[in-house]
Amino acid sequence: MDDVDDVLKTVNFFREMQAINREFFCDMQLDESDRVKNIFWANASCRGAYQDFGDCVMFDTTYKTNKYHMPLGVFVGTNNHLHTTFFGFALIRDEDADSFRWLFKTFLRCMRGKDPTCILTDQCPAMALAIPDAFKNTLNKLCRWHIMRKYREHLAYLYNLHEDFKDEFTSILNWPLMPTEFEAA
Repeated sequence: MDDVDDVLKTVNFFREMQAINREFFCDMQLDESDRVKNIFWANASCRGAYQDFGDCVMFDTTYKTNKYHMPLGVFVGTNNHLHTTFFGFALIRDEDADSFRWLFKTFLRCMRGKDPTCILTDQCPAMALAIPDAFKNTLNKLCRWHIMRKYREHLAYLYNLHEDFKDEFTSILNWPLMPTEFEAA
């Protein structure tokens, strides 16, 4: 019963926010039993920030740390002071292509059809399938943090084998070379 009560409280809260502020956006996807499957929301500040700074968006889902084991999806960007700015939030029941497709299309509708130029994501295959369907003019790139975390696991052997490899590899990642510099090196 607590679950139903929490969902009703959330729905009512979002409706109150929409009544107070026309720029508050919320949408919910229901499953075949009319239960909430996915929720997306963004307040006026998020929407305004996206209009100004939404050319590059980072989207990530946290691990299922909330009571309902639903990942929290966060759309994030960087403002003109290089500070993190939020564009929108979602609770997603299933991290599958259909859920992400719904979420990304809902985000786009919330942001008045403005595609980001670039979206940074982790290596989630479901996201990779959904992004081209929702964001027709957006380049999908992998998030550097996720790449860095994974490459350490795969390159541990080389780190141990070659003493300078880690420093040289990190240098290449942090200070990329121009093609002519790379070929000359």
